[in-house]
Amino acid sequence: MENILATTTLYKNYQLAIPKAIRTQFKELDSTDTVIDWSINQNNEIIIKPRKKVSLEDVIGIIEDDDSRNAVELKRSLYKWANY
Repeated sequence: MENILATTTLYKNYQLAIPKAIRTQFKELDSTDTVIDWSINQNNEIIIKPRKKVSLEDVIGIIEDDDSRNAVELKRSLYKWANY
């Protein structure tokens, strides 16, 4: 069995707070750029994993685009495609 580090109360509207013991241990958690992923494993246990939000700056440059058209040409081609 796992050690229980902290407990929290489930409030109305299913809200809960991250316990202070967890916040203290994971100081990089910031309410402005952290999201919490929830999942259920094969043993029907809830898994909670915090991660940083993905920002536009994080994804810029990931996808290479060899299209030489500018934004106006791309928009025109989109409208041509949508009018078929």
